[in-house]
Amino acid sequence: MNDVVASGTYTGPPKYLRQRVMPLEIPMECIRRLADAVDSSFDERLQIEELYKFVEARQIPFEEGAVAAMFKEAGTGRGFVSED
Repeated sequence: MNDVVASGTYTGPPKYLRQRVMPLEIPMECIRRLADAVDSSFDERLQIEELYKFVEARQIPFEEGAVAAMFKEAGTGRGFVSED
């Protein structure tokens, strides 16, 4: 966490900065904030096209196919995911 603090780029809850090591899981409040940022249609559902647009707009350097793989992995085993 010291590296994260030193970088000055952390915008999450301050309580996580007091931890000695990174948490084993990403906190749900961080997931919610990311989902809200990606959901450009404001329908409370994330679509892969929205994720592609988010990554492209912020020029996030993912490998070819990584976005689709992450999207598919995130929906694996969850009954509320629709592949329409």
